[in-house]
Amino acid sequence: MPSSYYQSIKNRLKQCEENMQVKENEISKMKDEIKELKEQNLRFSADVENMRKRTDDEISLNRKYAAQDIIIKILPVIDSLENSNDEPNKIILKQLMEILSKEGLREINDSGTKFDPTKHEAIGAEDGGQENTIKRVIRKGYFFNDKLIRPEMVIINKG
Repeated sequence: MPSSYYQSIKNRLKQCEENMQVKENEISKMKDEIKELKEQNLRFSADVENMRKRTDDEISLNRKYAAQDIIIKILPVIDSLENSNDEPNKIILKQLMEILSKEGLREINDSGTKFDPTKHEAIGAEDGGQENTIKRVIRKGYFFNDKLIRPEMVIINKG
């Protein structure tokens, strides 16, 4: 066999090796690309999961406080019913308070306790009693779930 035949085979072998090197480089690049895409996918999945959790938390919080605005609007009605001496009004008040307490409304009942500016509003002070304690409640205050929606209006003792 002539040497040109061997040379031809050698050249073809060299071309195959070069093609193989090119393909290996392409495969390596594709593997790197796949790795990067997998990492991006993981980050994206984590972002989506975090967003879902935040959205669920916001929805839960919105549900928890959904009734707050209407309850705030009802508080003057409650005040009027409390100031009434009419027996049917007292029954209505009791029923209304039972419903609202199931929804998360809690009355602040701090008569005789130390004045706390985070939940009380002092509108006056009178002589007597231990200083900075609540002498008299003028208007009831309320929490809705864990949030103060109206401070208790009080008269405090001067001491």
